[in-house]
Amino acid sequence: MGKIQMTDQVELYAQHLTEKMQRFQAILTATEFDEIIIAAGDSKMQFADDMAYPFVANPYFREWIPLGKRTGSYLQISAASDRPKLFLLCVEDIWHTAPQSLPPGFERELEIVEYASISELKSYFGHREGGTAFISEVNTLDIATDCWNPTSVTAQIDYQRRGKTVYEQDCVRRANRLAVPAHRAAYEAFMGGASELEIAAAYLRGCNCSENEMPYGIIAGINEHAAVLHHHNLDKQRQTPRSFLIDAGVAMHGYASDITRTYAYDPGSDFAAMIDVMDAAQQELVAGGGIGKSPVDLHVLSHFKAADVLRQFDIINVSAEDAFASDITATFYPHGLGHHLGCNVHDKGGNLANAQGDLLPPPEKYPKLRSASPMVANQIHTVEPGLYFIPALLEKLRQGEHASKINWSRVDDFLPFGGIRIEDNIVVHADGSLENLTRDAFRDVS
Repeated sequence: MGKIQMTDQVELYAQHLTEKMQRFQAILTATEFDEIIIAAGDSKMQFADDMAYPFVANPYFREWIPLGKRTGSYLQISAASDRPKLFLLCVEDIWHTAPQSLPPGFERELEIVEYASISELKSYFGHREGGTAFISEVNTLDIATDCWNPTSVTAQIDYQRRGKTVYEQDCVRRANRLAVPAHRAAYEAFMGGASELEIAAAYLRGCNCSENEMPYGIIAGINEHAAVLHHHNLDKQRQTPRSFLIDAGVAMHGYASDITRTYAYDPGSDFAAMIDVMDAAQQELVAGGGIGKSPVDLHVLSHFKAADVLRQFDIINVSAEDAFASDITATFYPHGLGHHLGCNVHDKGGNLANAQGDLLPPPEKYPKLRSASPMVANQIHTVEPGLYFIPALLEKLRQGEHASKINWSRVDDFLPFGGIRIEDNIVVHADGSLENLTRDAFRDVS
């Protein structure tokens, strides 16, 4: 793949800001605020130390401004202006490199004000009364408390974020393409006998990123560790390879890709065959999405597909219906089918019923689902069914009333392989078509 030129996105970014301004002007009208000020945030110091934690700007800021690593920045959206105003902290600093700058051409769409201290900024804004909605982790501008993170504003922003602009879609598309060489590098490292830590290092080299640039910590589990859903404590010791699960993405202008693949070291093993069956099931679940479709219904369908896999490999001796009704599938598949994707890896809006912030109640059987609201035009989401052999959950099943429905010798056969998860990033376009950003990237990126 040739180098991605950031200047190719200038026009898309301009369109993005225009659309965001229209959305936020509508929010100002609906809430009777005069302006919205969004703080990027500031770095936090470690307890009893003079070192800061890695900084990432909050998503309310990043959906406007691709400056995720620049502290002390503020964005003003005013009802009296059709251009957003960006305030950048600019101070002489001999200890650190120059702060992150905007991609070339992006600055044309913004009014930019430089300031030297928070006191100067407070003086610039003056005393803000009820007409200002301030979105920030910390009330740095001393805004009236009832105007600090008002839910009447944040709920509408979260609701709107369900549908992504063309620029946002492009960012996630590029993030998928940048992740592909890294995923391939990780696979090659696994096949070469590398440790989990060495595999993670290969991934970072493959996408030319540092660990702190990742949208989330790399999950790289070899063998039994593939059954640990968020395996971040990467082993330094090499293991005799059997299986490998990697869940890792890349960020582009603050927008994340989120990709999972599972591999068998022996392509002739039953585990390799199971991966193939799971892959086919995952693609059927991807195809089941669309505008107005229910993520809850798809999640239920994914459990029946998991049951079908368990039956095909002689792990259960009952019907898929029985396995679902008795919660056997939840033992082997204990997480949701997917989530919205954007500035947050688990993006906002998936459980919102309306712009007022009311939540859709999750199904009683699956109370922790991240997506319950019907799919909307231009949303981006993940589809990531799984099948795992988790000792703690299996032990509960073994001791329970449904233990006889399991062929435990087959469970023991698969325990050393950990589990399977396959995850793609999907755009639901306004015309009803589905774009699989991940499969396209693996196909097109050499």
